[in-house]
Amino acid sequence: MNYRESYEKWMSFNFLDEDLKKELLNMKNDEERIKDCFYDYLPFGTGGARGLMGVGTNRFNVITVRRISQGFSNFLIASGEKEKGIVITYDSRINSEKFALTAALNFCANGIKTYMFKGIRPTPFLSFAIRNLNAAGGVNITASHNSKEYNGYKLYLSDGAQFSYPDDEKIINYINKIDDISTCKTIDKKEAIKNKLLIYLDDKLDKKFEKEAMSKIINKKFVSRHGKDLKVVYTPLHGTGSVFLKNAIKEAGFKNCYIVKEQDDKNGEFKTVKYPNPESKDAFKMALSLAKEKNADIVVATDPDADRLGVYVKSNDKYIPLTGNELSSIILEYILHFSAKKNLNDYYVVKSFVTTRLIDAICKRYNIELKTTLTGFKWIGKEILNSKKKFLFGAEESYGFLVDDYVRDKDAISATLMTLEIALLFKKAHVNMADVLSFMQSYYGVYRNYNVSIDFKGVDGIDKMKSIMNNLRNNPVKKITDIDVLVIDDYINSTSKNLKDGNREPLKLPKNDTLVLHLADDTNITIRPSGTEPKIKIYYDVLDKTIELADNKYEILNSAFMKIIKGEEN
Repeated sequence: MNYRESYEKWMSFNFLDEDLKKELLNMKNDEERIKDCFYDYLPFGTGGARGLMGVGTNRFNVITVRRISQGFSNFLIASGEKEKGIVITYDSRINSEKFALTAALNFCANGIKTYMFKGIRPTPFLSFAIRNLNAAGGVNITASHNSKEYNGYKLYLSDGAQFSYPDDEKIINYINKIDDISTCKTIDKKEAIKNKLLIYLDDKLDKKFEKEAMSKIINKKFVSRHGKDLKVVYTPLHGTGSVFLKNAIKEAGFKNCYIVKEQDDKNGEFKTVKYPNPESKDAFKMALSLAKEKNADIVVATDPDADRLGVYVKSNDKYIPLTGNELSSIILEYILHFSAKKNLNDYYVVKSFVTTRLIDAICKRYNIELKTTLTGFKWIGKEILNSKKKFLFGAEESYGFLVDDYVRDKDAISATLMTLEIALLFKKAHVNMADVLSFMQSYYGVYRNYNVSIDFKGVDGIDKMKSIMNNLRNNPVKKITDIDVLVIDDYINSTSKNLKDGNREPLKLPKNDTLVLHLADDTNITIRPSGTEPKIKIYYDVLDKTIELADNKYEILNSAFMKIIKGEEN
C-alpha cells in the first residue's frame, strides 16, 4: 500500500477523533504532507517509538499506540506471560493520559490485566512498580525531554528493564506484522473495569518507592542534621518530578528548598521552555534566576519523566553546569569513598561506552570491576540481570544515573537526593562540587567529552543517515587532521580492525549500528544513529593536560570530521 492509498484508507475510518479527522481533511491537497505522514509506519525500534503527534502512520497517535500495543499483546500471549498483567504509566505531556488509556484498553481487550495509577508518574517508578506487582512488563507514555509536539512509547519487561535482545527483535517483529489496523483490539473502559481487567491502584506503591529512593542517601544522620544548611533550587520542568521529588527533598532534611513555581504546573504545553531538557542551558533560565535571588548553593532540574538530572553549582559567585559525565564521576567517587568498608570485589559499576573514561580511571583506582555496555540505559539494566555480583552504580553521559538496583532504568529521584547529599558534605568542608571536579582532574587527568548531533527530517532522512554510516564503513577514515586513526570498532559487524596491520578482533558487545574511531592521541570518536530520533550522534572523548587544550583539540577534530562526513574531504 503506497502513502496515498494509506491516506485514503484512514479517510474511511469511523473511529478517529475529531482532531485527527480535521487534520486529515486539511492536508487533502498537500501531497508532500500526505507523503510525510503516510509513507511508512512510525519506526518502533530498540529504543521504543517516539515521534511528532498528529494523523498518519508516520505520526504518534491513538492508532499508532493501538498497533504497538497489539504487537506487544501478541508477544505476551505467545510467550505465556499474559496472566501476569501489565503496568502502564504516563507523564505530563499533551495526550499522554489518552494514549496510556488507549494502550490499556488494547491489553484489556486481549485479556491482559492492566494496572494504572490516577495521575502522572516518573519513568523510574514504572520500573519499580513492574517488579513489585510481579507483572509481565510495562509501558510508559513519554517523549522524555523532547519538545511539546512529541510523544512516545517506552516498553519494559518483567525484570523492570527496558526490553532488549533477544526479546526486542521478537517484539518488533510482532509489531511489524500488523498491517491491518482493524485487527488491533479495544474494549470499553467501563467494561474493562467491571471485568477487573483494568485496575487503578492506590498510593501504597508511591510511598514504598519514595522510601526506597530516600534510602540511597549514605550519610542519613548527617543530612538530617545539617540539610537545612544547603540552599537548593529545584525545577521539575513541568513534569513528573513534582510527584515525588519535592516531598522527598524536604523529607530527607533539605528544608531550604525553593521550587520554580512557574515550572511546577505539570502542563505538557511546556510554556516556559521549548525543550524541557536538563542538558540544555535554556531550560535552567528560570531556576538560575531564582537561585541568584535566594543565593542558592545548587540548582537541580529533572526532565518531564524524571529519569534525567541536570545540575548547576555555585562557584566563585557564578553558577557552573556539571555535565552528565562530570556528575556521574563525582557521584561514583563519593559512593566508592564511603564504600571503603565493603568488599568491592563483590560489586561492579556499569557505564555506556560513550560515557567518560574518567569513570574507568576511578574504578581502576578503587579496584572495582567496570562493565561497559552499548549506548542506552536498557543495556545497563541488562547487565544488572546478568551479573552474579552486586550492582553499585550505573551511568550514561546523557544525564542518566542509577544508584543501587531498586529500579532498572535511569533514575533522577535517588540521583538528586545523593547529589544534594554530596553538595552538603562539600559545603560543610568549604568547597563546592566544581572544586571537587578540579581536584579529580588533577589526580586522574583531564577527561573531556563533547557531543554533536546531526538532524535528518522528512522522507529522505533515514536514507541519508544510512548513507553516511555506510560510507564511513566502506571508506574507513584513516586520518583526521594530522592524527592517525589506529583502530576502528564496528559493532554492526562485531569486529575491531587495526588499520596499521589489518588484524581484526571480535567485539564482545551485541551488534549495534555504531562505529568507534580510536586515534593516536588517545581520543575516541563514536558515531551512531539515535535509537529514538532521526539523528546521528557523534561523541568525542578527549584526554589532555588542561581543559583549554582539550577544548581546542575538540574544535579542530570536530571541524575536520564534519567535512569528512559531508564528503568535503577524504
